[in-house]
Amino acid sequence: MRTSMLRSISLLLPLCSAGVFAHSAGAPTGFSGAPGGGNCTACHTGTLNSGSGCVKINLIDATTYSTGQLIHLTVTDSDPTAARWGFELTVRLASDGTKPAGTLSLAAGESLAQVDGSPGSIQYVTHTSAGTRAGTSGGATWDVFWTAPATSAGPVTFYAAGNCANNNGAPSGDHIYTTSLTVAPAPAAPPNMAMPQLVYGLGWYTAVYLTNTGTSAATATLEFVDPTGAPLSVALGGGVVTTSQPVSLPAGGSTLVEMPDVGTANVQGSILLNLPAGVNGYGVFRREPTGTPAQEATVPLASLTATKVTVIFDNTNFVTAAAVLNPSDTDATLTISTLDSSGQPIGPGIQQPLAARNRIAFLLSDKVSGAAGQRGTVTFSVDRGAVSVLALRADGNAFTSIIPITVQ
Repeated sequence: MRTSMLRSISLLLPLCSAGVFAHSAGAPTGFSGAPGGGNCTACHTGTLNSGSGCVKINLIDATTYSTGQLIHLTVTDSDPTAARWGFELTVRLASDGTKPAGTLSLAAGESLAQVDGSPGSIQYVTHTSAGTRAGTSGGATWDVFWTAPATSAGPVTFYAAGNCANNNGAPSGDHIYTTSLTVAPAPAAPPNMAMPQLVYGLGWYTAVYLTNTGTSAATATLEFVDPTGAPLSVALGGGVVTTSQPVSLPAGGSTLVEMPDVGTANVQGSILLNLPAGVNGYGVFRREPTGTPAQEATVPLASLTATKVTVIFDNTNFVTAAAVLNPSDTDATLTISTLDSSGQPIGPGIQQPLAARNRIAFLLSDKVSGAAGQRGTVTFSVDRGAVSVLALRADGNAFTSIIPITVQ
């Protein structure tokens, strides 16, 4: 029995010994300390994280990430007793450590590290033979690049295992360390424009067109909210259902975000947009009643800084509709003042609460007694926060937008 055991051990030792030399050219995949994997103690003897050194992951010029962002990071081994160095790094979703997050890459011509795995799969970055810096004391650092996921993925976690080896060519006397770093997405930039009304389904379609006139790429964000200001799940073109949609725009590029006429319900709400410098656009409403030609109108995006907005209306042969949004995080009191074409008041002024991010929509003739059959102006003002207005006029199925006037 003893002879048999010794023979078995003797067969294993050459494999481990061969593994030590082979791993100087890069660690095998799956030994970064990430969930479901191992670490370098699988081949190197010793107790994990028991030496006087460490392995660290550092982001360069970043503490959070934005969708699609390219981030430079470093992995550093340090140990006062070591003279050769190795590592393995991977990145996973913090919510599910078995799934990849983003894409790992290296600078062109990099000779000290290598990437195993293709984009979209679980990837690992590890050292090369040159990257072990045999005979170097103190520590070693490797440069890695990470491209964040193109869509929101929540926090991500980087995992790394470091081998601070004594350069004796054997698996003994080396110190193995592991670490992890969780990085959260950057907080969403606050909105700076709004489309006070969106509507799709049961014959309606809404779209937003955006363009980037700047000289560098930019990312805009569309946030969908219901009339009470709560997040609204919206069906976009391509079958995407979301409450928030980032939109990447190259310099000079343009794009279309569609809310098609789908489903069995009429969905309504508002869109809050964060548009970086150089990005702007407009919205489109389309009415597609069965058996008649489709009608549509472009609508301007509304400012989030106005406290008073005036709309010129004509209800002599048309009806005027308005959607009024409080885009701020502050509750406000909305005042509606209506004048006829001679500047005389039509009915008494109306005051009503308009809570933060709430939106009301109505026909002017239903809201203001005496406005039917009149031409004039209606002014919407708030005592705090801001007010955004979208107005339409219609004659049967035909309709067009009215440009609101911001009152200084």
